[in-house]
Amino acid sequence: MFINRGRIVLQCSMEEFDSRYLEVMVNPEHVAAARALKPIHERPVFGRSVLLFDHVDRDRLAALGEVRRPSIADLFVAVMSNNAGETQPAQSLSRVTTVRQEELTK
Repeated sequence: MFINRGRIVLQCSMEEFDSRYLEVMVNPEHVAAARALKPIHERPVFGRSVLLFDHVDRDRLAALGEVRRPSIADLFVAVMSNNAGETQPAQSLSRVTTVRQEELTK
């Protein structure tokens, strides 16, 4: 679960993480085609581009470069920097704290 400014911005199980997210180190000649698949994040690494995808077919990405499972840290950076991911309604932390303080004073 990733929380940003008191809101849940990503919540999924590790099994869902494994099936949803892939990243590809794109060969320079395929960067435009990879961007057309709407990655949720892109970063430069050693003169190449690494793009992170949500729900894109592995075989489709393999044609563009080297595919791998992203790390949790890579996904965290992508979600927090882009406000990407499935934003789910959540109470702000200040409201939860206020409610909890009221419960303690009863």
